[in-house]
Amino acid sequence: MTTGRRRTTDVSLAERLASGDRLIALFAKMPCAGQVESAGRAGFDLVVLDLEHGPGGGYELEHHLRAADAAGLPALVRVPAGDPEHIGAALDAGATGVVVPHVLDPAGAEAVVAAAHYPPRGRRGFAVSTRAGGYGADGWLEHVERAARDTVVVVQIEDAEAVPRAAGICAVPGVSGVLIGAADLSMSLGRPGSPPHPEVEAAIDAVVAAAVDAGVPVLAVAGSPADARGWHARGAAVVAFVSTNLVHAAFAAAVRDTLGAAPVAGGREPLVLLPGMLGDATLWDGVAPALAERAALRFGRIDLDDSVPDMAASVLVTAPERFALAAHSLGAIVALEVVRRAPGRVTRLALLNASARPASEPQLASWSAMRERVEDGDFGGVARDFAPANLPERRRGDARLVARIEAMAAAVGPRGLVRQLSAQATRPDSRPFLAAIQARTLVLTGADDAVCPPALQEELAAGIPGARHVTVEGAGHMAALEDPGAVAAALGEWLT
Repeated sequence: MTTGRRRTTDVSLAERLASGDRLIALFAKMPCAGQVESAGRAGFDLVVLDLEHGPGGGYELEHHLRAADAAGLPALVRVPAGDPEHIGAALDAGATGVVVPHVLDPAGAEAVVAAAHYPPRGRRGFAVSTRAGGYGADGWLEHVERAARDTVVVVQIEDAEAVPRAAGICAVPGVSGVLIGAADLSMSLGRPGSPPHPEVEAAIDAVVAAAVDAGVPVLAVAGSPADARGWHARGAAVVAFVSTNLVHAAFAAAVRDTLGAAPVAGGREPLVLLPGMLGDATLWDGVAPALAERAALRFGRIDLDDSVPDMAASVLVTAPERFALAAHSLGAIVALEVVRRAPGRVTRLALLNASARPASEPQLASWSAMRERVEDGDFGGVARDFAPANLPERRRGDARLVARIEAMAAAVGPRGLVRQLSAQATRPDSRPFLAAIQARTLVLTGADDAVCPPALQEELAAGIPGARHVTVEGAGHMAALEDPGAVAAALGEWLT
């Protein structure tokens, strides 16, 4: 017996889309047929099997479609590309319809619709020997009529050049819906980040307006129930949750709630410490002993993900329910995202050698060159150049400091650095929500920081209500290594 939300099963998905019903979809990105069947039992209205950003083609796709049928769940397939071969294979396997990425113009939409339908409407190759045709059990006429009536074609608008053509795309006969690819659209517009840039929001509004005017339903990916309600209010008929995100959130909650319930030794406040780019826990070696008297220390990592939001999610997975957070450089950018996502969990915030701004053009060029060197096998040279570049000129001859920075870089390694460079290149502009930060905040600056100049750190401190700004004279970008005593003193007072 199906449990959860009641789903209409005697009306086709094509009819429900055409009538503008509000539907809830699951974007299935893992090869797990049981997950698809479970989604049907939970009350989802449809499932989208993702072959663009997830595995599961061929026989695996048929198994997932059988699981959807077992649960009475209409199944769309997001094909890797809009060519007739991929579209025809998905429909022959028994999919209710297809979702096609990167449709750029009306001609592209017309080609997609043609590939999904039999003549005279389109050019789909005919066969009833397939799973869609009941392996020959369905009659020729029955199969053709059902395909013409029930096949769903959703086009994805996710490129800057497609936005002004949205009205024409939506007007193509046979387009059943438009999926807004917000992440790819932000990248195409050169405005990546979270929350979305106003230019991205304007483009999304333009696509929604074009679809509504054409009477075509809008599909959108939601990150939370609140996000889904926001999309519905914005005009989307269908909201889709990503299976991997739901699983990750459930796993994270189990870990977080278990760790958060654990007593803290001696009643000390938990303190999570994050390093910067090419840094590890040893960044805090000279600071941690003094802080351990006041806080229960935990050392986080930021070398396992390739975006700031994902790094923040990883920090939140292992952090206690409530904790203080101190972070350096890129780690501080991640810390700002942590506070934005979970403001009630961060009791105090310390930002060392940090900026709230997105990447500048010179930074992007520098990081791109660094990445090319790493990919060409010169990680060792990158690490050697990185060490002195992060120190004031007068300290670049300090062999001990240089060796410590190189050792941290070696611990992170080339793969970790490539992930961090990707995160740096797409890091968000945190300035718009600094004023919302309520945690007690310390901004610590190295007076001679050439990587993140003091003016940027002053801007950061000025944007956060009540933030205290401390400058360590004589220190550069690696203040915690260069003058650990001064950094420990400032953090100790912040913790008191």
